[in-house]
Amino acid sequence: MTLIVTFLPSLDYSNPMVWRLSDSAWSEPCPLAEFVPDAADNRMVAIVQAEASRCIWLSLPDLEPRQAEGVAKVRAFEQSLGAVHAVARHVDAGDVVTATIDTTVLETGLAMLQARGLNPDVVIPFGLLIPSDPQHVVRAELGNSTVLRGNRFAVPDEAVFRTMLVGDAAIEDMDQTALRQALLDTSVQPALNLREGPFAKREPRVLATPGQRTWILRLLGFCILATLLLGVAAFTKYSLATSAENDRALAAARKINPAIADITQAEAQLASALQQKGLAVGRFTPLSAGLWRAVQASPNVSVRELRFGRDGILSTVLSAPDAGSINKVLIAVQRDGFRVTATSRQDTTGATLVDLTMRMP
Repeated sequence: MTLIVTFLPSLDYSNPMVWRLSDSAWSEPCPLAEFVPDAADNRMVAIVQAEASRCIWLSLPDLEPRQAEGVAKVRAFEQSLGAVHAVARHVDAGDVVTATIDTTVLETGLAMLQARGLNPDVVIPFGLLIPSDPQHVVRAELGNSTVLRGNRFAVPDEAVFRTMLVGDAAIEDMDQTALRQALLDTSVQPALNLREGPFAKREPRVLATPGQRTWILRLLGFCILATLLLGVAAFTKYSLATSAENDRALAAARKINPAIADITQAEAQLASALQQKGLAVGRFTPLSAGLWRAVQASPNVSVRELRFGRDGILSTVLSAPDAGSINKVLIAVQRDGFRVTATSRQDTTGATLVDLTMRMP
């Protein structure tokens, strides 16, 4: 694993040093402005300087862990002078540790890191990065920042805090090997992470890996190809079937009239023969279409009956509240060139009925 470590930048501290920790070996640090992210970087920890955050320990043994964390955050908000972001974690023996940071400081720091292509997984106060030792106070240094970590406190290494909190207790410096191990442990399981709530890290949603996308595209291409092949096969099948039927029909027609040259001529002679016998072929569609076109233009008219005879005559009964509406239909039908006969009558309800017959011109 390759771990990136830096301090959370701010307006006054805009160019912190950046370290790359790989196989327990530190790389030479470089300023944030010169750092170039690498695809092999797995995790990133941004450390908040001790001066920029406040760590508080509370003992709430009578509360459940979630309740204790909620109470600790409420108290942290009450003790803060301005808008802060607070995160609490329940630890052993009923203790709860809370860290607060100015909301603007955290927003600005994350924005400055993201502008350099860095999006930290863990944001932690420097003091909580260092494990406590009940025997003595631990002093840790990284870059130009130092922190004192004692029992239930984590403060900057300043004289006033040494006097107030350390007193005569022994101070032991943390070596770089232990510090590197603490950073590795924190990157996986931090004691507390300020990237929660509105500052939680938003990972981009990956719907499919590159390999999966490749297989999806292949499957899609296969489906399209299969669809085209099925369409071609169906078209070929129906074309062959139509051709075979035409050949059989043409052979049957030539038994009657050997002079028939193709299927088109056979169909024309068949239609002529049916017409001579008084059988209309293919006349229903134009007659019914003309009727419905005229009826739809007059909303008050309805069709009660519809019959089509072997003689090619379309018979229907039109109904309307008044004769004027039916007259509009009759005029429209005749305007389209159809030959009509119409007989008017009334039914028991008083509606006007017309017995209409239509034939082709």
